[in-house]
Amino acid sequence: MLKKCLKYLIFSFIVATSYLNAGLVNAISVTVNGEPITLYEVHKEANLRSLSLRDALEELVQERLESSQIKKLGIDADAYEIHSRLEDIAKQNGISVIELKNFILSKNMDWEEYKLDIQKTLKQEKLYHSIFANTLISIEASEAKKFYDNNPNEFKRANTFELTQYDSSSEAGLKRILSSPMSIVSDVQTKQVTLSATELDNKTRYYIDQTPKGEFTPLLQTFDGFRMYHVQDKKDFETISFESVKDAIEGMLENKKREEAIENYFEKLKARADIVVLRHP
Repeated sequence: MLKKCLKYLIFSFIVATSYLNAGLVNAISVTVNGEPITLYEVHKEANLRSLSLRDALEELVQERLESSQIKKLGIDADAYEIHSRLEDIAKQNGISVIELKNFILSKNMDWEEYKLDIQKTLKQEKLYHSIFANTLISIEASEAKKFYDNNPNEFKRANTFELTQYDSSSEAGLKRILSSPMSIVSDVQTKQVTLSATELDNKTRYYIDQTPKGEFTPLLQTFDGFRMYHVQDKKDFETISFESVKDAIEGMLENKKREEAIENYFEKLKARADIVVLRHP
């Protein structure tokens, strides 16, 4: 009888604890202009984006500020705009909107949710455009040249590459190597190669240029399957001329100024917002 009572008490404790935990997870952590952010949302955001709980909360606060500002400014995106963006995405991938929809569904994703994400992105772009419209963003040629001169290592390009080449008839085999580089996968052929820049097509060279030593390039499609490289070393560097990278530097500096403008805008919004912290995540 005593055993039975103890068993019941332990079971009751577990059930009560699970309800308490469920309530805690669904509890409100912060409100932003009356809009709640739950502890569950914070933990979900942290897990999805590999962020600390603090950074995840900052992202969600920013999202709520964006949402409230979009409402305040009356920003919207209609069905025509959403369909036009879907057509652009499909065109960039060489497919139709119907094929894009079928692809989304094949990945067990909800098509209506995908369209809602597109709508959200369009609204966000309009908000950012309104921010930039009130901010003078221009880059002088002298700024670009100064950046070029102060960062000489950013503008050196290797002409010889020592690589480990991985070939497979399927993406799956190469992805197994990515997740566990020491694995031996029967479908993957490996060899050590030294390649010069002249032997590479533009896309492959770009991938290798952008991949640091000791890391894998993105997967490349070949005539009979897929290929990736592990970059062992880069040699025979040459300096890229300023004229050939001037536009790219100006674009990068403009993006940096836009990011700063957005950051300043939302810092001011945050200072004026009604943010109430109820529970720290």
